[in-house]
Amino acid sequence: MSGPMTGIKIVDLCSMMSGPWATDILGDQGADVIKVEVPGKGDHVRSLPNRSGDMSAMFVNVNRSKRSLTLDLKTPEGVAVLKKLVSTADVVVQNFRPGVVERLGIGYDDLAPLNSKLIYLSMSGFGERGPASGQRVYDSLIQALTGLTTVQAGSDEERPRLIRTILP
Repeated sequence: MSGPMTGIKIVDLCSMMSGPWATDILGDQGADVIKVEVPGKGDHVRSLPNRSGDMSAMFVNVNRSKRSLTLDLKTPEGVAVLKKLVSTADVVVQNFRPGVVERLGIGYDDLAPLNSKLIYLSMSGFGERGPASGQRVYDSLIQALTGLTTVQAGSDEERPRLIRTILP
């Protein structure tokens, strides 16, 4: 598909929802998005219910505009392949918990020397620093922490209720 992002190559190291959804929007606008997944497992969202064949509806929804490959980023061979991809990419997007990319040797400081024009986007639910920075974050948790479940219930006395779509 052509669009305003045509000609931009994005390496997507994300799983779950926030990162894959962001890169899917860029793919919808014409970017060439290459999703990197864990061998044998893939993105966790693949295994959600509401399936057609071997993929969940949610996985298809946020990865429809991408190509994908599997790389074991815990091995030197996997990291070498990733670095080759990054050397010709415009953007890398990752949503690992803080510290993970540094341990794997694929943080900004590891990849920027390979490509002087590289844009490196990191996203995490609770930020890079602070008491909750290492915690996993899911939509239902954000709904609860922000009070959205109470608002959805209608009052403080009612049972909290989730919004049945991914909103936060």
